[in-house]
Amino acid sequence: MLLEVGYKEYKVEIDGIQLFFKCHFNPLADEAVLFIHGLACSSTSFRNLFDAEYFPGKSLLLVDLAGFGNSSKPADFSYTMEEQAGLLTKLLNILPKWKLHIAAHSMGNAIGLLLDDSILSRVESYSNVEGNMISEDCGLLSRGIAGISFEEYRDTLFPIQLAEFNGHGQLEFSKSSPVAIYKSASSLVHWSDNGQLLERFLKRNCRKSYFYGEENKEMVILEKLKGIPQIMITDSGHSMTTENPREFYSKLSDFIYAKD
Repeated sequence: MLLEVGYKEYKVEIDGIQLFFKCHFNPLADEAVLFIHGLACSSTSFRNLFDAEYFPGKSLLLVDLAGFGNSSKPADFSYTMEEQAGLLTKLLNILPKWKLHIAAHSMGNAIGLLLDDSILSRVESYSNVEGNMISEDCGLLSRGIAGISFEEYRDTLFPIQLAEFNGHGQLEFSKSSPVAIYKSASSLVHWSDNGQLLERFLKRNCRKSYFYGEENKEMVILEKLKGIPQIMITDSGHSMTTENPREFYSKLSDFIYAKD
């Protein structure tokens, strides 16, 4: 797939699904930073990425996962973490064969860790941004959704969330499919509970980091990440990419450009 120099928005059809993505393409760059958003969010979670030149010399890639943002929302898609990872793998395979730096927020971490090995072998660094890895990472949002029937979610809880989170800095229920949210939450809880995501993260053969908001400094997961850089973003919670974007992107840049 041909990309235009500079920032541009794209749509491409993969397996019958229109995936929307944004790319700041540097034709001289052999590396790209890939940002993967969370549940009921979209690439706008990273809208402050372009406030400054945080990643000089690299291309930048932001994707709306199927069911969210400006990507299509088919009712018959499974929306499992592994199927989402499969779509993202196919997208990456038609883009330049960059070396990758992945920054995966919340649910996006499960998808990032489930990418095909052909993609993961190109990953130079992986930054988990309060991404789900253990049972305790599933809060009221994902576990609360997964704990009820789809009909109850669609008819009762989704309309409440639609109103409650209107204007939220990251959550975009108005641009998310109820089917996508429900099936994604159910899959995310399953993967978080089975322990495999933490195992996959710890076994990744690349430079790794874990970003967390100051409000969440007592999280259980931090005790399980000994030896992995834990980077706190002050004056923020789970939505650190919009609550304190300057510090988040500055520290992410420092990590990505750091020499071993």
